[in-house]
Amino acid sequence: MMNEEQFISLVARKLAGQATAEELRELDELLRNDADLRARFQLLQQYFTASSVHSAANTEQALERTLLKIRAGREETPVRKLRWKWMAAAALVAGVLVTAVMMWPRAHVRNELALNAPSDTVNWLSRQNGKATRAVIELADGSKVWLNADSKLQYPPVFGKNSREVYLTGEAFFNVAPGADRPFVVHLSQGIVKVLGTSFNVRAYENEPVQTSVTTGKVAFIPRYGSADGLPDTILITPDEKVTYRQQSGDLTKEVTSAEDEKAWTEGRLVFKDVALEDICLELERTFGKTVKFESEEPRSFRLTGSFKDNSLQDILYYLARSKPFRYSITDSLVLISE
Repeated sequence: MMNEEQFISLVARKLAGQATAEELRELDELLRNDADLRARFQLLQQYFTASSVHSAANTEQALERTLLKIRAGREETPVRKLRWKWMAAAALVAGVLVTAVMMWPRAHVRNELALNAPSDTVNWLSRQNGKATRAVIELADGSKVWLNADSKLQYPPVFGKNSREVYLTGEAFFNVAPGADRPFVVHLSQGIVKVLGTSFNVRAYENEPVQTSVTTGKVAFIPRYGSADGLPDTILITPDEKVTYRQQSGDLTKEVTSAEDEKAWTEGRLVFKDVALEDICLELERTFGKTVKFESEEPRSFRLTGSFKDNSLQDILYYLARSKPFRYSITDSLVLISE
C-alpha cells in the first residue's frame, strides 16, 4: 500500500510536468480507485495553482509565511486539522519543487538553455508549470510574465546592468517594464525575441512552430536556423501582427492577427479560428490536464471555430461536437474521440 510520502512525490512530479509516463499511469490508477486520494489530489492541485503568483525575490519568504499559517491552523477542529495537514503537504510539494530547481547542477541547466547562455545560471530561478496549471511571475525589474500550462521560464533573481535575459520553453505573455538602456531578451530553442518595453505573446512549445505576436510596442524576432547556412534575419513585429517560424523547413511568415485573441488564455479564454481538431486537443490537454486519444483518424482533420471563457472541458467538447460529427467520452484522466 502506498504511503502519503510516495503519493505526494507522485503529485509533485505531475504538477511540475516532470512525471514519467509510468508515474502518470500509476497516479491515474490511484485516483481512479480511491475517492479519498482524489479529494486530496484536488486540494494539492488547488494549492499549487493558488500559490503560483510570486516574485523573483520573495519565493522563499512566501513559502515560509505559508508554512507559518499552516502551523497556526493545526489547533483547529479535526476536520480543519485534516485540511491543514494536506495544505502543509502541498506547501512541502511547492518547497520541494523550488528547492530542486535552485539546486540543479550547472551543467544540467546549461543543457536545457538555448545557445550562448550566461555562465552564472546556477543561481537562476525557475518556474515550471505542469498541465492544467498557469502562473503569474513578477521579475526583479517589475516586468510581469503570464506563464501558460506545460511551460517553463528561467530567470535571474536580479538582472545585470546591460541586459535583461530569460529563457522560455512553452508559452508566455510578457508585459515588459520600460528600460531603454537594458534590452529585454527572451531566449527560445528556435530563436530570440528582443524588446525594450512592450507587451507580447510568445508560443514556443517543443516540436511546434514558434509564434510571436505583439499587443503594444515593437518586438524583434531573430530565428535560429536549423542549418549553419541560414543567415539570421531580424523581423520587426508591431501591434496586431504575428510571426510564425518553422525551424525544420526554415519557413518564416508574418501576418495580421488579433493581439487580444493571441493572449486570450491569460484571461481564461480559449479561441480557435479554423483550427484542426487535433491541434485543438493539444491545447485542451494542456489546459485541463487530461490525455486526448483519437480512436479513429477522420476527426483529427476536422477544422473548427469557437470561443470559450472559463468553460469546462465537457462544455467545450459538447459545442465543438455540434459543429462537426464526432463523438467523445471523458474519464478522470482520458478523453477518447471517435467518429
